[in-house]
Amino acid sequence: MGMFIVQRPSRGLAARFAAAGVTLAAMLLGNMETVRAEFKLKAAVPEFSLRTADGSTFSVQPKRGQVLVTHGEKQLEPKVLVLHLFQPDCLQCQAQMKELEKVYQDFSKDGLLVVGIAHRGDAEAAGAIAKQLKVTFPVLVGTGSELVKQFAAGDSLAIADRAGVIRFAQVGYGAGDEKVWREDVEQLLAGKPVAQDTIARKRLQVGDRLPVIELPSVTTGKTIALSGEGGRLTFRDEDGKVSHPKAAVGFFSRY
Repeated sequence: MGMFIVQRPSRGLAARFAAAGVTLAAMLLGNMETVRAEFKLKAAVPEFSLRTADGSTFSVQPKRGQVLVTHGEKQLEPKVLVLHLFQPDCLQCQAQMKELEKVYQDFSKDGLLVVGIAHRGDAEAAGAIAKQLKVTFPVLVGTGSELVKQFAAGDSLAIADRAGVIRFAQVGYGAGDEKVWREDVEQLLAGKPVAQDTIARKRLQVGDRLPVIELPSVTTGKTIALSGEGGRLTFRDEDGKVSHPKAAVGFFSRY
């Protein structure tokens, strides 16, 4: 879920932007998706220790050129590590987990380890969705953890090499993304550079002009609209009544 806050600019502020060659209908003050950090390319995977949905211990520790994983009594040294932060009740996340499971099934024997980390909900919720989707890779409960506080900017995914260096990172999921993951995993398993290091998502940034948002209400089905065209923040309600608020708060949800 994303959040934005827009404010109708004062005449003086609007004039200054116009003088700079920028047409501003509204000034974007905040974007919840950027409050937390995201996985960064060429950074080391974070060190953490969490519980799996079934209660066993699970830890990741990058050390001396090799990422070390402890799962219960097992010690693992994966050649490629995928970390996926997800919400158990998010349909988009579930679709992403299904595709990750396919990649895991194809490459786990070659040294790939996929790890799902729930950043909302409890062990019961995480375990239930893993069972429903027939996921066989480890699913951890990260709700409230330092890992989640630092890296759960949306639903983040990182692919790291055997040394624990992140070579691919993205936020969100779109159908077809798995083709890039698959190719990158193959490359890393072969000791080669990834073919593509991210899948970019266009998101609102501080200072962007508010786009026209025109969608049906989930309660009545009637169209409502919010825009900043013409230099004025404009809202049209379900009955077609137009107003010009001084500020507006909006939420984006995938549900």
